[in-house]
Amino acid sequence: MTSRAETLYRLQTIDLAMDKASRRLQEVEAQLGPSEALQERRRSLEREEQVLAELRRKLRLLDLDLKGLESKIASTEEQLYGGEVRSPKELAGMEQELRYLKRRKGEVEDEMLETMIGIEEREASVAAKREELEAIEREWEQGQAQLRREQADLQAELADLREKRNGLRGSIADDDLATYEELRRKKGGRAVALLKGDICQGCGVALPTSLAQRARYSPDLNFCVICGRILYAER
Repeated sequence: MTSRAETLYRLQTIDLAMDKASRRLQEVEAQLGPSEALQERRRSLEREEQVLAELRRKLRLLDLDLKGLESKIASTEEQLYGGEVRSPKELAGMEQELRYLKRRKGEVEDEMLETMIGIEEREASVAAKREELEAIEREWEQGQAQLRREQADLQAELADLREKRNGLRGSIADDDLATYEELRRKKGGRAVALLKGDICQGCGVALPTSLAQRARYSPDLNFCVICGRILYAER
């Protein structure tokens, strides 16, 4: 016949397993979903892509400026050297404008070259960050899949343990259960201590032989005089 202490010890085994599974389930569920590190990697790539897009837009505008300047230069040269304009003052003004236009064309070409170099550098940076992000996302997705499998296993384990606990609960008197629950709260989840020989495994102290004998053979609950836990002696 199963003793009261043994039944409570079996209940404690289930409760400890539930505690462990519940803690792990909380840890697993906290890790599900995008991590801040992954989010920051994505934001970093987006910032690089935005900079690259701005540089490309800038290059298009510079190209338009260059085409406009080239058109103005061609038009000014045609007027200057076409022979239609004969006024020295007008010719001097056109020569000055032509020098400005050519100087400005050189500045735009230099800026375009600098922008193209910047685009090449940003394209390389974006490609590297995208490749890095894809690798991190693949690893993250694998980790998430593993966490979801573990979550399902833990949920199934907890459901099984609850069923076992409910089945065992029906064989425990209310007073014994109340005593067990109170000790569990006070003793860090361990209300029942194994008794090996005369030594309480809860506190490691050797108990009086008479108490050890009572714990081993008495149908009543017996408690360690040192730590106060319910004593259970395996037979």
